[in-house]
Amino acid sequence: MRINRNVWGLLAVAGLAFAAGRLSIVSGGQPLASAQPAQDQPDMEMSAEMEAKAKAGAPGEHHQYLNRMIGEWEGMFTMWMEPGEEAMMRMPGTVSREWVLNGRYIRETVDSESEWGKFRGLGYMGYNNIDGQYEFIWMDTKSTAIMFETGTYDPESKVLTTRGSHRDPASGQVFNTRGILDLSNPSRHTYVSYATGPDGKEFKNFEGTLERKK
Repeated sequence: MRINRNVWGLLAVAGLAFAAGRLSIVSGGQPLASAQPAQDQPDMEMSAEMEAKAKAGAPGEHHQYLNRMIGEWEGMFTMWMEPGEEAMMRMPGTVSREWVLNGRYIRETVDSESEWGKFRGLGYMGYNNIDGQYEFIWMDTKSTAIMFETGTYDPESKVLTTRGSHRDPASGQVFNTRGILDLSNPSRHTYVSYATGPDGKEFKNFEGTLERKK
């Protein structure tokens, strides 16, 4: 089993406590619907369609939940290759997150260095209003494949859970992953990733703890 690359990001996905930055909420396109009074049914239907598209394209409540991720972070990452084995590696790293495209997506950059050399990753996360799910893509200097995962957020526990399927570059086999990002502490967060082992059971393959930079 090779290391699941998304563990570098969530942040990698994975991060959390946002004192930096507030999400700007975009209005849901009311001028489109009220610029002129409807004259007939077709115009009313078009206005409703345009209003629905405007609403789907505007950041909202689910985006605001991610505000806890914004800021500059530093911490330690630990990785395991196989279930039951000792940790393969521990390395320090830094994570930077900011809102882009008018509060619709979070851009995340990760920098780390270990005996394997320097590592840099780039990820984007947002909430898809149409499909009703969080979405995360990840790229880094150790691969040419773009990863994609989806997730859900629990407002009460402030935990973001992501899931994905990825292909092991060594065996060619597809394995499933599950990530848990705890955002309950505004100044410190933990991210734990699980992958399916050769026996089909989950095992912890990554753990990261980040502290907000002073």
